[in-house]
Amino acid sequence: MTTTEPTERIDTVVIGGGHAGLCMSHVLQREGREHVVLEKARALEQWRSARWNSFRINSPIAYSRMMGQSDGVPDGTRSVLLEEMLRMWDAHIARRGFPLRERTRVRSVERTEGGRFIVTVQGGDSPRRYDALNVVAAPGEHQSPRIPGFAARLGPEIQQLRVGTYTDPSSVRDGAVLVVGGGQTGMQLGEELARAGREVHLATSRVAGSPRDHRGEDIMFWLDRLGSLTAPREECGHPREHADPMPIIGHDHPISHHSLARMGVRLLGRLNGISEDGAVATFRDDLHANIAFAQRGYERLIDRIEAWIEGLDPAERSRYPSPTVEPEWIPHPPLASSTPPLDLSFREHGIRAVLWATGWRTDLSWLRVDEIRRPLGAHGTPDGCETDVDGFYWLGFDGLRTCASGTVAGFPLDAEYIATRLRSDAGHDPRR
Repeated sequence: MTTTEPTERIDTVVIGGGHAGLCMSHVLQREGREHVVLEKARALEQWRSARWNSFRINSPIAYSRMMGQSDGVPDGTRSVLLEEMLRMWDAHIARRGFPLRERTRVRSVERTEGGRFIVTVQGGDSPRRYDALNVVAAPGEHQSPRIPGFAARLGPEIQQLRVGTYTDPSSVRDGAVLVVGGGQTGMQLGEELARAGREVHLATSRVAGSPRDHRGEDIMFWLDRLGSLTAPREECGHPREHADPMPIIGHDHPISHHSLARMGVRLLGRLNGISEDGAVATFRDDLHANIAFAQRGYERLIDRIEAWIEGLDPAERSRYPSPTVEPEWIPHPPLASSTPPLDLSFREHGIRAVLWATGWRTDLSWLRVDEIRRPLGAHGTPDGCETDVDGFYWLGFDGLRTCASGTVAGFPLDAEYIATRLRSDAGHDPRR
C-alpha cells in the first residue's frame, strides 16, 4: 500500500465523537496515550440534530454525564432540557480539550501487512491518512434512520416524518397521524401528539415496560443498585430480541399502552406493510401480546426491586416508603377487550401523515477489513468489544460486555476495559 498523501503516524485512532468516543478519549488522556478522535460532523451530533423540540433527557443527570463531568447539579435532577444538557456537555468538552477533529469523515480503514491500520479521512483540517497502531470504533448505532422499504409506496398525499425531521405537533399535517414504532420514542411522540389534540394511531412493537419511579426513587437508581448496569450481557438477554432495547418510559413520568389508550390513542399491532397502491396499512395480530410483554417487563423489574429490599435488615427496609401503583400502569379495560384491525385505509380514517419511530442503523461502509466485518452477523453490528484482529476494538454498541454497554452509563466500563487491551508501540499484545 503506497501513497504520496500526507500521513500522520499515531498510537490510537478513535472513530466517532459521540459520548462513547469521548469517553474513550477521556481514558486515553488520563493514561497519557497519544490519540485522535475523528467525528464526521460535530461532537454529539445525534443529540443536536436528531431530537424534537420538547425533548428532555430521560435519565437523571447522574446517568447522563460524560465521564469526568463536574457540573454542580444534584445527581437526582431529571427531565433536563436538551439545550441545557448540551450546554453542560459542551462546557465539559471545552475543559477537557479532547484531541477532537470535527467534520472529518472516515472514508476507509484498512490493515497493513505489518498489522497496523491506515485510516483515510476526508474534510476537516487533519491529514488525509492516519497510520495507527490501534483503532477504537465508536461510530454509534444511530447513523441512518431504519425506515422500511415499503414506505416508498406512500404517495405525496401522505406526509412522512421521522425522528430528526419531526419537530413538534405543528410540523404534522392536519388530520390523523399514524405513529410507527412502539418503543420509547414512538410512545413519547404518540403521547405528545395526543396531548396536542391530534388523532393518533400507534403501531406497537415488542418492548419491555418500566416504572419511572418505585418507592420514591427513579428507576435508574434502582437499576444501578440491583447491579443491572454492570451485569454481564449474558444476564440481560440479547439486545437484538426487541425493536428497541430501551424500556418504555417518559422523561419524568411513566408511559404505558394503558395510559395512551386512556388518552384516546388507537393502538394497533406491529406494522406489517403498505399495499402496493399506498392506500392501506396492514398490521400483525400481536397487539395484546405486545401489551403483555411490556407488562411482564414492568412487573419483573418491580419484583426484583422488592426482592432486593426484602433482603435488607428491618432498619434499612424502613428507609423506603411503601410501594404505590403508578396510575399509568393501571389496566384500561376497553383496551384489554379491544380487537384491533389488521388493516387501515389511510383515506377512510383521515390519516394524512406517518411518523416513523422505527429506530436507527449504524454505517460501517468505511470498514475494509474482512476479518472484522465477517463476524458482524445479520444485524451488521458487533457483539463484543474485541475482534479477531489485534488492535481493533468496538465501543458504544448494545450488548458488548454489559447490559448498559450501549448507554452513557455503560460506556466508561467498556472504555476502561479496552484501554487495558490496546497494543503498545513495542508490539506487546496484553492478551498474550
